[in-house]
Amino acid sequence: MLNIRGLNAYYGDSRIIPELDISVPKGKIVCLIGRNGVGKSTTLKSIMGLVKTPEGSIRLEGKEMLKMPSYDRVRLGIGYVPQGRDIFPQMTVRENLELGLQPKGGKGKLPDYIYELFPILPQFEKRKGGDLSGGQQQQLAIARALASEPKILILDEPTEGIQPSIIKDIAAAIRKINEWKGITVLVVEQYLEFVLNISNYVYVMEKGSIALEGDSLDAKSVQSIMTA
Repeated sequence: MLNIRGLNAYYGDSRIIPELDISVPKGKIVCLIGRNGVGKSTTLKSIMGLVKTPEGSIRLEGKEMLKMPSYDRVRLGIGYVPQGRDIFPQMTVRENLELGLQPKGGKGKLPDYIYELFPILPQFEKRKGGDLSGGQQQQLAIARALASEPKILILDEPTEGIQPSIIKDIAAAIRKINEWKGITVLVVEQYLEFVLNISNYVYVMEKGSIALEGDSLDAKSVQSIMTA
């Protein structure tokens, strides 16, 4: 579904990713794991057109996106939740969710299943986003990305700063998104237990390249790379 080949990515003049190849098959949950600073978030920003990518290929269902503006990538069917969530703190929960309809031209209605995934959201519809806890904001951000019913959901560090009970809720929600709606999921994460719990396939990144990959990786092997 999503195929990246020979990708180079830069921040300014600094090359962060020298040449990256990864694939995310349709209907699967794929995780990209690694230490801080190895290029995981840069990979997602490259997919979204938010950093300089002079070489390589990024294809979604065969459609080349490398030179495409970010908003057109979203319209192709990408739901993206960046690191830090980026909800609008002065807007209500409902208003934040309705912004997720923009890829559809702001039309249509919110899918009912997002309230089944995140039952706290209808309770807090009139509350400002900034008044929610970190875990509640993460649930809101994921729900907003699902509002346009994307083909693929991309999550950057969804467990960051989240209490353990909410991490379990988010893991369950990701599995349900995949099982109920068949939405493909790509997750960047550092929390190994979370990754091994939800993923069908794992890529381990080190210095902008893939050091290890597989559908049944040994936790010790992954940990040895992450702590080297």
